[in-house]
Amino acid sequence: MLQAHPNQEVNSLRKLGKLGKLEEAYTRGYEFLKENPEDKYLVNAIGWVLYEKIKKLVSEAKQSKSVDNSLSTKIYNILREYADLNIICQDLLFSCLLHQVFQFPKELRFLPKFMMWADIHNFRKEDFEIQNGNDEKIYESLVEKVARKTAKVAHELSSQEPNIKEIQEFSIALIDLAFEKSKIQKPEWLNYHKALLLQQLGRSKDSQELLIPFVKQKRSEYWAWYALAKVIESSEPKLALVLCAKACLTCKDENFGVNVFEDLSRLASQQNELALAKWSANQAFSIRNKNEWQIPQSLRNLLDTDWYIRTENITNPDNLLKNIASDAEQIIWKNSSQYEANYIEVFQNKNNKMMVKFGLTIKERSQEIICLTRKILDNNEFISGEPVTLTIDESNENLTIIAVEKRKTGELFDSVITKTGLFRLNKQGTFGFVDDIFVAPTFASQLKNGQSISLAAVNKLDKKKNQWGLSAIKIFDELS
Repeated sequence: MLQAHPNQEVNSLRKLGKLGKLEEAYTRGYEFLKENPEDKYLVNAIGWVLYEKIKKLVSEAKQSKSVDNSLSTKIYNILREYADLNIICQDLLFSCLLHQVFQFPKELRFLPKFMMWADIHNFRKEDFEIQNGNDEKIYESLVEKVARKTAKVAHELSSQEPNIKEIQEFSIALIDLAFEKSKIQKPEWLNYHKALLLQQLGRSKDSQELLIPFVKQKRSEYWAWYALAKVIESSEPKLALVLCAKACLTCKDENFGVNVFEDLSRLASQQNELALAKWSANQAFSIRNKNEWQIPQSLRNLLDTDWYIRTENITNPDNLLKNIASDAEQIIWKNSSQYEANYIEVFQNKNNKMMVKFGLTIKERSQEIICLTRKILDNNEFISGEPVTLTIDESNENLTIIAVEKRKTGELFDSVITKTGLFRLNKQGTFGFVDDIFVAPTFASQLKNGQSISLAAVNKLDKKKNQWGLSAIKIFDELS
């Protein structure tokens, strides 16, 4: 009877892992390896045993309410064993190993160094491909996940970490590789982590260019504003104070934002906003004290300053915060386009949401733009056709209104097309025209055939015909 090859025996034992044979596979594998140190098939079989051991540790960690640090130490030791085996990384085993390691529910501080050992050129072609789930959802590629999580850990490492600059530069290179070769599912997160790494490397300008678009997408998240504040603090401390105040206003859980309050106190004291500085220092202390967290020396230093002792407590910090943070939105939209426009009307859509409509001219074509009234009108009252200036985000296919201000110059309906003429109803009596301007059923139902009317119109796209045509958006003067 033929004797099984060592790698076959190890593989057979590994596949019986659920029956308690995994450790036996591990032990037998290394026993065979002493006798056959050049057997590449055996080395690969041991590699798959190491994969199963990591898979088991990851599963254990996921099921645990609190992840024991010993589990991450065990994973580290297994990866060291894997590295000592000198297996060619560019294979299925390496991909599966990474897939398991990056599912570990706690961040592994050694991951950036492990990836540096593995090298960015050892991914398979399949590792760059997006994944189609059974739920018909599309999931990020392995390379995108590795780049994102590696960068996050690299950014959080201490500045005293050995070879920290090399680790940060490698993490950026990994992100760039993902962008170059993968179909990225969440580019904003890769750019976010890259921006933080660039800041640590002293490249503040490059960091800001990546962070500002991210903050635009995450305007309701305090940590996005806080990250931007940290990035510009050294070059523009006044703006950093504005952004930090905005971070405090958007912080929904003060326990998560404890560091924001301390930094706000420090920045406010530097700008002589002492009342705000004292309040935010008190907040930082109160949060830590309530949770029985350590009080860092940096916070103790703030509480012991002369200005803290002599400054009175404020009774309404929200108003002061809102006043200081009022320019935060302008900072992130300062390079956005502004257009002259006309306010048309507020109306209720089919979902019972209150919407506001404007008319404006973009690229010599008069158009309408509609958005939710919330946070746009700022309690200002407008008359129909009133001249306004719109700040618009054009980074996406759909235009987004960021801010609206009344224009000091201009006339009613000066940014749209106006027309006075006879209304012609179609045979079915459902819609009509004034010359070449289409009048939709919502307006036509209020008009009579042959009636003289004045209207405002813009160009609208007929999606069925893929053609632009003039369409009424306001009947602002009905004549008998």
